[in-house]
Amino acid sequence: MKPPRSARFRFGLASCEIAPPFRTTMHGYASRRDGFDGVHDPLTFTAVYLEADGVPALLGCADLCNFPETTVEKDLARVAHAIGARPDHVFLNASHTHGGPAVPPLSPMWSELFAPPKTTRRYAAWLMRRVIATACRAKASAEPGTLWYGKGRSRLPMSRRLPRDGKIVNAPNPKGEVDDRLRLLVLKDARGAMKAVGMLLACHPVCTGDQHLLTADFVGAWRAAFRDAFGEGVAPFFLQGSGGDMRPRAAASGAEWRRLRHAELASVGQELLREMAGALAKGLVEIRNPHFRAKRVAVPLPLERRHTRREDFLKLQADRDPYVRKYAEISLRLLAQGKSLPDVATYHVQTLWLNREFALIGLDAEPLVGLGRRVEAAAKPGCGLLLGYTNGCVTYLPDSREILRGGYEADSYLYDVWSGPWKTGTERRIAAAVLRPLRK
Repeated sequence: MKPPRSARFRFGLASCEIAPPFRTTMHGYASRRDGFDGVHDPLTFTAVYLEADGVPALLGCADLCNFPETTVEKDLARVAHAIGARPDHVFLNASHTHGGPAVPPLSPMWSELFAPPKTTRRYAAWLMRRVIATACRAKASAEPGTLWYGKGRSRLPMSRRLPRDGKIVNAPNPKGEVDDRLRLLVLKDARGAMKAVGMLLACHPVCTGDQHLLTADFVGAWRAAFRDAFGEGVAPFFLQGSGGDMRPRAAASGAEWRRLRHAELASVGQELLREMAGALAKGLVEIRNPHFRAKRVAVPLPLERRHTRREDFLKLQADRDPYVRKYAEISLRLLAQGKSLPDVATYHVQTLWLNREFALIGLDAEPLVGLGRRVEAAAKPGCGLLLGYTNGCVTYLPDSREILRGGYEADSYLYDVWSGPWKTGTERRIAAAVLRPLRK
């Protein structure tokens, strides 16, 4: 005789603060190379422990620009071991707030320009101890329950890729493509009472710009509004989607972006709460008969061999952009050492089928909206939920259309000191790695 559905699925929740207890540098803006001046609102890590038929999984949600890329494999193994899970069942998703602390960078350029002080490495080690302890507390609190899905719309995201004078610039584009879906994962206890609401949204948390107070940005404002409305008995958690080319509409000011005062975040949080409440009111669909199957695979993406010769980099040394000149300097040094620039970039796609219809898809990148939609479509006829910034973040990842259009995101290969931008077909190669056979 099969046990009742509520006995087959269990969940547990736990949170902790992750603002550094010591002074260190911030992450997200090249113009901001010094430390933070204080904490405006709490930075948190929330562990959502899930278990189906005795198989555990973890959603870890953090107010970080990204989890450390330099130690990701070791960190996943440590978290998984602590809760008795496989590493491919662990999703560490960063909200991508640009008001968070820095972690050691993977990019050779960022390593030189923002040479990580000892405090950055110290913070990364301190962070992972907190993550593991909180994941264990979430597992210890596990109780029978059910998992639900809901969806609505949000006005928050706005495209930041604007055609201007034959180029793509980072500016408000009200007519640009956005992912305005607001999606919910809701956990209820065995009595049917709501215990947690997760909101999946695709948008850069950069309302306050390059100011010097630690902040979770609009994510923290939404959580504060949520707790005022629901009390401490229901836990909010945030999941970041494919928001690599979207910024908050509230920060748009004509043809430019503005920095909101921290006090203005509250109104953004209230608007998100209303949109979330609207999605709840539309009704939820139960994710029935949960049964977890997961795998994480490496996906090599070929790059254009645009810059490969010494002559190429000598020319770039005269460029007006200081980052292009730095790219040329590092590249010439590599050539002098007998090395070549990478012409392949490796990303990781992680697929966790919650049951036969619903899949979480983790990607260690900043996916742009076009790529995100194509990857989620790979789960059809089921429902795929793409989580960017998951288990580290290599760099941006545009689809073929945006690669050809160019702009900051498409040219970000410079900061990783690669031979050139991605060859077209990125969305096809990433989508092919979504492992549909796992749902059987």
